[in-house]
Amino acid sequence: MSTRTVYDTMVFLQWAALPEGRHHATILALYDGAVRLYVSQALFDEVRDVLSRPDVVARSPNITADRLKQVLAATLENAEWVADVPAAFTWSQHPDDDHLFNLAIACKAELLVTWETRILKLGADTTPDAERLRTLAPQLQIATPRELADWLATR
Repeated sequence: MSTRTVYDTMVFLQWAALPEGRHHATILALYDGAVRLYVSQALFDEVRDVLSRPDVVARSPNITADRLKQVLAATLENAEWVADVPAAFTWSQHPDDDHLFNLAIACKAELLVTWETRILKLGADTTPDAERLRTLAPQLQIATPRELADWLATR
């Protein structure tokens, strides 16, 4: 059975920055069905926006217009689209990330995979926001791509 998963934008950036045909464990897990990736319009739009920014493209020569199209097409082909994502959670410290948490809540994700330190810290915080997130999504674990890879290696 696949693990219900949400990737944040930086995981998509890592995917697009690698040369075509070379994938890290998070993407291999998507292709082989170990994870079931969920995306929403908000996440899809953010990924497209971030991966199109001139400063991002300048730092990552593998991110070309064609590579971006490939990543977006592979996402649409391999991910589950969640059309209705209610605004169940707001993170007062960083509301720009609300769409990720709300997607994770809506699809009952077991994993939110991110490199973002602030998001990783939320998983262990005892703040009211962190407690509310745990109430709304008690099954949700927040992990780095490396932690996901280690976890997948043990399965």
